[in-house]
Amino acid sequence: MRLWAAALLCLLCAASSTVSAQAERLGQAERLGQAERATQAALPQAASAQAVVILSRLPHQQDAFTQGLLLHKGAFYESTGLYGQSSLRRTDPATGRVLARRNLPRRLFGEGLALCSADQHRPDGPQRLLQLTWREGLILAYAAPDLRPLSQHALRGQGWGLACQGTRLALSDGTDTLRFLDAQSLAETGETLRVREGARPVERLNELEWVNGWLLANIWGEDRIAVIHPASGQVALWLDLAPLRRELAPGAEAANGIAYDANADAGRGALCLTGKRWSTLFTVALPALLRQPPPKASACATSGTGQAES
Repeated sequence: MRLWAAALLCLLCAASSTVSAQAERLGQAERLGQAERATQAALPQAASAQAVVILSRLPHQQDAFTQGLLLHKGAFYESTGLYGQSSLRRTDPATGRVLARRNLPRRLFGEGLALCSADQHRPDGPQRLLQLTWREGLILAYAAPDLRPLSQHALRGQGWGLACQGTRLALSDGTDTLRFLDAQSLAETGETLRVREGARPVERLNELEWVNGWLLANIWGEDRIAVIHPASGQVALWLDLAPLRRELAPGAEAANGIAYDANADAGRGALCLTGKRWSTLFTVALPALLRQPPPKASACATSGTGQAES
């Protein structure tokens, strides 16, 4: 009898220990789950999408394989690509007529385009146009507005998109990481910006444009534009270009070309958008987000998900 009671007591103790261990494991799992949920909640979330609203339609040269676009003193400047067809153009917005054109050598493939002050000490002085080449390792500099060639500069890696902000240039090369160049020397500064939506890398960044401190980027092969916070690299908004695509002929290729018109839409500003072999250049309303400079990035938003590096 005493042996049976002792065995029963051992069984009860073992069962109690098992239940306690299971409870502890469940408690640990719950705590880990809570920590994971808290971490996920702290991370930046996927950006919302907003369809563009068309204000007007302008003619666009349909032969233009658009790689870069900007607006300066009432004229569009456009870089076009393809070997044997690449060019730099100044066009009349109202008619689409080419006012000046500089053809690139057949061995060069034209890419992104930016306009910067030729002298950082004279920001209101002469401007120079900077045109990227795709895989040829060159940046081509021209005088504006006559497109007179000025100089050539070395470029590391591929060139896709280019946009000027004061003394620096943002450069895309088809990856998820932007590089920055000094606007005068065109040398790399060592600063980079990884672009993310939440924790997901955003790749194939193409044509670039600065708008009120935000950085906009076409995504190669997609009908949408990323609105990027320049400090965190996070996509704050997607601009859906489906309304534009619905009006295009079947031969129209990728969306590529963003210019900012600060005076359009009764001073509210507007975006000028086009693409490769598009017959139309669309003026679209400036989203409310872009009417104000970007807010300061939070610590969570810059923690390993797209912060500027140097």
